[in-house]
Amino acid sequence: MARTMPTAAKFAWLDALHAAGVREIEVASFVPARLLPQMADAAEVVQHAASRPGWTVMALVPNLKGGRRLDAGVHKLTIPVSASAAHSMANVRRTPAQMVDEVRAIVTLRNDRAPQVAVEVVSRPRLADAAR
Repeated sequence: MARTMPTAAKFAWLDALHAAGVREIEVASFVPARLLPQMADAAEVVQHAASRPGWTVMALVPNLKGGRRLDAGVHKLTIPVSASAAHSMANVRRTPAQMVDEVRAIVTLRNDRAPQVAVEVVSRPRLADAAR
């Protein structure tokens, strides 16, 4: 049984969502393929989605290395942050303070290379972690 959706199936799924009226979507994460093999085709998926008219295409970038993938054609970068140290370490392997530095570096890179690309910072703490 295949554990990773074929790229062509991702394209068909995106086309169906576009036809259904979705106009903003996070289509990929720029993370190492060894950690998430299902994202190995992230640049191709972004390029396919960006070719659809009227769509805002986002990609998750948890660090500067992922942010360097601006050339794939995203309209918006989504950066996950958490005020909870436990959640931040589990999610992105960085402390909240390190993530502030990472956000700063990603925004600086974006400003230099692709100022038209929006940046969205999304906080995703788990309530159990936030209560600690």
